[in-house]
Amino acid sequence: MTPDLTELERQYRLESALADRLRAASTGERRHLYSEVYDELHRAFPRLAGGSEESRRARAAQLGLELRLLEPFLAASVRFVEFGAGDGELARSVAGRVRHARAIDASTRLEPRGSDPENLELIVSGDSSHGLPERSIDLAYSCHFVEHLQPDDLGEHLRDVRRLLAPGGRYVCVTPNRILGPHDVSKYFDKVASGLHLREYTHGELRREFRRAGFARIRVVRKVGAPPRPGTTVPYLAAEVIAGLLPRTLRLRVLSVRPEPFRLFEQVKICAERGND
Repeated sequence: MTPDLTELERQYRLESALADRLRAASTGERRHLYSEVYDELHRAFPRLAGGSEESRRARAAQLGLELRLLEPFLAASVRFVEFGAGDGELARSVAGRVRHARAIDASTRLEPRGSDPENLELIVSGDSSHGLPERSIDLAYSCHFVEHLQPDDLGEHLRDVRRLLAPGGRYVCVTPNRILGPHDVSKYFDKVASGLHLREYTHGELRREFRRAGFARIRVVRKVGAPPRPGTTVPYLAAEVIAGLLPRTLRLRVLSVRPEPFRLFEQVKICAERGND
């Protein structure tokens, strides 16, 4: 159920103000401000932290999709890390399938539980320098995380992830696609993301950012539950460019034949490899 308009307007005003704080802050200030911003948002709107029954059902459905997406990449030898882990439920689910799992989030709602597996590590941090050693990760993952970064911080994040990855390690990154946006609360009020989605990306835009960060092989994950296939990325990116040239109203009508989250180009899904250097 969608919250009432008055509550959405309150959330929109708060998110816009918090986003302005992040944009105005220096790089050093943002390292601590991310945690403060999301804690303030969750205090003001507890439903966003997933406390309601409806939120729990939606989160369970999303968790199932994410596990299907990661299935081809999981193995008993894998050292896994998730950025923007929220409550850490995905990392808890993955921990039984991998050698070691880490969950990193800027919000203090990432808390340990007595039932947590021994190979799970929870890290509350809004800073890319979170203390993990170089080449200590085989599989990095984020879902609905990079759009919350100030654009100047994205390159630092990607370079840091590449540093953490072992040779041949991969980063699977999922984020809402700009051509069907905005996807944050501003979708009820604006045509461009202006809440805490500080920037939304297309596959092509995010792929360029990965290249700038030094990743060797960057492919589109077209099908949930299957690894990216060689030879499919360029045609897919070309189709995305063509779709993006359509007027916004027509683009939304054409691409919204299927419901969310299964609309064509709904999510950017990138798998990038460090290479063997």
